[in-house]
Amino acid sequence: MSRIRQQRGVALLVVLILLVMMSALAAKISQQFCRNLQKTHYQVSQQQLRWAMQAQEKVVKDRLQNDASGESKPLDPDGDWHQQLETQGDDYTVVSQVEDAQDCFNVNNLLAAEKISQDPNAPAVPEKPLKARIVEQILTDSGVSQTAAEDVYLQLVDYLDGDTTTVKEGAEADAWAGVVPARQPANQMMRTIAEIKLLPAFPASAYPKVSKLLCALPDSASKVDVNTLKSEQAPLLAAMFPGKMTSDDAARLIDSRPETGWESMETFSKALKHAFPQLKEDLPQVAEQFAINSRYFRVNYTGNTDELTLRVISQLQVNNEAGEIVTWQRRYRMIE
Repeated sequence: MSRIRQQRGVALLVVLILLVMMSALAAKISQQFCRNLQKTHYQVSQQQLRWAMQAQEKVVKDRLQNDASGESKPLDPDGDWHQQLETQGDDYTVVSQVEDAQDCFNVNNLLAAEKISQDPNAPAVPEKPLKARIVEQILTDSGVSQTAAEDVYLQLVDYLDGDTTTVKEGAEADAWAGVVPARQPANQMMRTIAEIKLLPAFPASAYPKVSKLLCALPDSASKVDVNTLKSEQAPLLAAMFPGKMTSDDAARLIDSRPETGWESMETFSKALKHAFPQLKEDLPQVAEQFAINSRYFRVNYTGNTDELTLRVISQLQVNNEAGEIVTWQRRYRMIE
């Protein structure tokens, strides 16, 4: 009898072990199923938000087609193109805000040869090109030392140009050797201003300020749109006249802008000369860096569901010749 009881005890123990194993396996399968279900739900929600954003982008492009088409048409700072859009679905909300992407100095402009004034009465050409002085002043105004600003500018040119020789006629491979972590110049246009952090001489602590004044557009001849500059971007306007205008001066000029913007470059030039007569000689060369409208815009989207938030930035380009607006870059960021 004791042997039978012992066998029954062993059998019961085996059954209990199997039951525990099956329960653990069932719990794991259930957990995996829940994760897969949640993942699928996230994917569906994310795709739903993307579709809603694409639908909004069509409205954005229609507005820009009306407000931003035409080389001589001024861009109204508070026109329809700049008004916020909101779309509400059964279980989601998408909000978009359009901003002018030419409210900054485009570093890719450094690839274009600088024009030299043919006016015999023009002031003597300084040792440094205008664009070099503009970039360096923007950097120093952002907290970068003068020495570091000069180094950053030289490395920026080496990063952008297509050759393998530095500005100082050395080999780029040698100049960038020993950098930790290892890196090399891209020898092409920047696609995002965040790439400036790859330059060995660039201090990362200056990026928050620098990224508001410098940008990277797929163009080497873009201009700063004076009609959409905000007061906090006064250091950019001041830097366009290196050493000749203070940020406070620039802020006052921006604040004096007509509500609908300057109607032409001639109107802007007159306002500038009236407020700052000392800039009269510099204006012909610097004026080529300004515009009263824009061809580049960025759209900031925020989509929300109960489960996630999706942020998207679309970069748009107005092609007046083709009569269309294209999306040249799009970046996604999902927050659960």
